[in-house]
Amino acid sequence: MPSTKILLTAAAACFLFALAVPTVAITVGEDTTADDVVLEPTSSYSTIEDGDLRLDLEKLNDRAITRADGVFTIAVNDDAVERIWIENEVDGLEFYADGDRSATVSASNPLEPTAGQTTSIGVAIDTHLAESGTETFTIHVRYEDDEEDDEPTDVELEAVELDRTTVGTGDTVTVNATYRNDGAMTRQRTATLTVDGITVDTKTFEIGPGETTSVVFERELQWPGTYEIGVDGRTESVTAEGPPIDVLDASVADSELTVGETTTVEATVRNPTERRVDRTLELAVDGIVVDTRTVTLEPNSERMVTFDRQFTEPGTYAIAVSGVKAGSITVEEPEPFTLQNRELSAATTAALAPPMTAGFLFLAAAANRRWALVSR
Repeated sequence: MPSTKILLTAAAACFLFALAVPTVAITVGEDTTADDVVLEPTSSYSTIEDGDLRLDLEKLNDRAITRADGVFTIAVNDDAVERIWIENEVDGLEFYADGDRSATVSASNPLEPTAGQTTSIGVAIDTHLAESGTETFTIHVRYEDDEEDDEPTDVELEAVELDRTTVGTGDTVTVNATYRNDGAMTRQRTATLTVDGITVDTKTFEIGPGETTSVVFERELQWPGTYEIGVDGRTESVTAEGPPIDVLDASVADSELTVGETTTVEATVRNPTERRVDRTLELAVDGIVVDTRTVTLEPNSERMVTFDRQFTEPGTYAIAVSGVKAGSITVEEPEPFTLQNRELSAATTAALAPPMTAGFLFLAAAANRRWALVSR
């Protein structure tokens, strides 16, 4: 799957760009059916310079959303192109299709073009969120014959072993996962440790051809109960025995949010014992631990513990605290922002943060069906 890297920088004088392309499947400004995907500037504030698509926007208002429709187009000439999307890690910067602000071009909402189709791409900048600096994001092109699963199929999980299956609360369980590489190449793989289906840790490793390697995890069990602990879906039951210190309930303050908003997750913890204890709570979003809180519980007490979590992508998310379900949160795109009495004009700078902070947006569009090129 080819991809095209974009460099965003606020230091124009220090910007360096180098690109070497042996075979081109994506071109800029060349309307030729010989290329699979063609990018073309279509506005007064998009130009081509040295094979790069450059966006020059005037300074933007602070704490405002500015939208520019039809900045450039993506034309597809190959029936084998299945999906195209833009991976963007710059807060407050979005690309959208055909003038529809809600039709963001992302991994969860890719373009699914047909040969001969041209899509107009717009840019939206929210200076409530966007900050100056250097960031990288990518245009991806996936073909019908590309593998969907990037995990190496010749690396097998041979065994998962736990050092014990009964522990006291506060004790640690050691998990040993053994992998074997039956292939002819060195592979990279990520092992995932789960507790009751929630991802609590990951480790990435390399394994050479014909080799066997072990990946070791350690997991402290602070709460009494029986848990399914394992690696990559292969689990064993472990029982933690101890005083009945537990999470009574958990809840979310808001079940509906707009992208960029923050909500609070609350959990009530009880200590019915005669001694003071410390416990760590884990916030999980869609089965992955994303935050922790360590608290001290006085004897015979209950305590409210809170987490604040911002959501930057649309979707519905399941929330839990230390295995206790807190509910779900639905995050939606904001309503389309209508510009009144304001027009973007071609200029020499683009500000993605407070006024007078200048930046440049470059699109280095060059790739082929088997290359991923990075521009620096």
